Amino acid sequence: MADYRFRVSDAFAVPLRGWILRLKLLEGDFEPRMLARGTSFLLVDLDGQERETKVLGLPATAGRQTKDRVQQSREFDILIPAEDATRDGSEVTLGWEVRPQG
Repeated sequence: MADYRFRVSDAFAVPLRGWILRLKLLEGDFEPRMLARGTSFLLVDLDGQERETKVLGLPATAGRQTKDRVQQSREFDILIPAEDATRDGSEVTLGWEVRPQG
């Protein structure tokens, strides 16, 4: 099972694509394949409410996201569906957490 925990450090809409989340690794042994395209995970809001979503893709705005780069910068960017980022009138924002499902 994957063992990681991230905090959302930036979140913004990308028209016609979804939302990009910049994640800051808080703990765990993480490898980029753990959040590969199609992978499901949990978004946890500031009140502890969870919502399931999936990775649509990995943006290349800051270059290729390798294990070494993640270990050095402690950051990882993902793209998620817009409907999951803005569900029930609540938008993903700074401070939310990303955790493995299950």
